[in-house]
Amino acid sequence: MTDADPPRGELASPGRRAVRAVLGLLAPVAAAVGLVLAVPVDAYLWMKAAHLVTVTAWVAGMLALPPLFALHVRAGSGAVADVLGRIEHRLIRHLVNPAMVLTWGFGGWLVWEGGWLASGWFHGKLALVVLLSAVHGSVSAETRRLARPGGPETARNRLGFYIVLNAVGVVSAIGTVVLVIVKPF
Repeated sequence: MTDADPPRGELASPGRRAVRAVLGLLAPVAAAVGLVLAVPVDAYLWMKAAHLVTVTAWVAGMLALPPLFALHVRAGSGAVADVLGRIEHRLIRHLVNPAMVLTWGFGGWLVWEGGWLASGWFHGKLALVVLLSAVHGSVSAETRRLARPGGPETARNRLGFYIVLNAVGVVSAIGTVVLVIVKPF
């Protein structure tokens, strides 16, 4: 991709973007079902470790992006903004998106094998993870929005939104950890 070329996602037709969105939503379900069918139960601790690694990568990437967005907007257009845009694109595409899919897949396997579906703490955790997924969607959309021509200039009024995105991500991640460790209900 040259500096003059728009990002690949901007070139996709609405139909292609819809197919990619559906596949992105179905991938975690398919991963969880595949893991339930393929992984032996005695691998629970290994799957738990894999889940923790992917959760860490997912949340770290999502929490790194809003401050990058703020820098990108403040840089306006030019070489610095182009570099920040490429960093954001690579971070979301090569770390955050795969980590989210793997997190949902490993988590689905753990829920099934651990028998957590009826647990109250799990329902709270699931609500927070769905909230984290919404933050993920907002971060992905903002990455695409900033990549458009004139994106940083039109995003100047969203600097406060980046702070909110970060805060919601942090609170959701902390709440999820507390629910998993303490299991208060």
